[in-house]
Amino acid sequence: MSLWPDSTHSAWAVDSDSPLRIVAGWNEADTETMQLACWLGKSTPISVQVVASAPTTWKSPGTANERVFRKWLQEESETFAQKAHSLLKKHVERNQWAAQPARMMASTNECASLQQAAQDFGADLVLLGSRAGRPKGTFFISSAADTLLETAPRPLVVAPKNLRLSKKGVTRVNYLFLGRDGFHHDSGLQSAAGLAVRMGVPIRLIVMSPDTLSEADFDASIDSPNNTAEWYESSLGQLDHVRDTVIESVPAALPAAHSASTSPLVVEAEVAVGRGWKKAVHSVQWKKGDLACFAFRHQNQLKRVFSHSCTGAFLRHVPTPALIFPRSTA
Repeated sequence: MSLWPDSTHSAWAVDSDSPLRIVAGWNEADTETMQLACWLGKSTPISVQVVASAPTTWKSPGTANERVFRKWLQEESETFAQKAHSLLKKHVERNQWAAQPARMMASTNECASLQQAAQDFGADLVLLGSRAGRPKGTFFISSAADTLLETAPRPLVVAPKNLRLSKKGVTRVNYLFLGRDGFHHDSGLQSAAGLAVRMGVPIRLIVMSPDTLSEADFDASIDSPNNTAEWYESSLGQLDHVRDTVIESVPAALPAAHSASTSPLVVEAEVAVGRGWKKAVHSVQWKKGDLACFAFRHQNQLKRVFSHSCTGAFLRHVPTPALIFPRSTA
């Protein structure tokens, strides 16, 4: 079966000329999202809008002071726009700015603001920085990121602290199957492969799991091999099948006019295992041009209290930007 059943009108489509429409969350304390937008823009056309929520210095307006609130919000928006434009000029090419490059929302809720702005803008993805004091090259799961991952209907790109990015942009797309049952969670695989084709870079398929069952593996299906050696052998076989499917699907997704002039997609494959998530992540080589992609794994509230999801465990150690696809993404 083709990986691209219905992507002809999507910016994620293999042959799409449409720019990726990006909403970048504003954080005056760092420039991670702008650096990330610049990096993506070196590899594929983009259109960026910087979004901020209203300052929390104003409480929810009532009917009596609606006019005063609107005037105050307009003044704050103008101040924000000046700062955002200044930052955009330093990091993003002018032709990659959206028609409205900076927007301040009326809500003081950051997640609600980003979701509404993304819907209005027709965004293909949302960018979010680390937003916390963390060791160099790591990402902290902030409340904003956690909420967006749980509720947002579109992909989220997060950046580790103190980014080290290739000056050439994205040089390889990586799609990861996380945990013992990772092959059951492959949302976004077609989009990741399509992105690699558009950028003209290889895609690396990685199956990754700790060599001992951790809290993050409690959701693994009962038919997943518990023995590491058995799991490893099983993963190699399944990985070969996925690799063949990706390779066979790319030509079918390209119009006849483009097939001859487009280089075949280079597909690499690896199985990564280590004692604990940190060692598993670093058991494979990561480069400055790598973009990690994977499917978000939902955790119910009880499990989130007592255990870390594969998403959180992986993000705490991955040294590259990560593109996280919601479950609804093909």
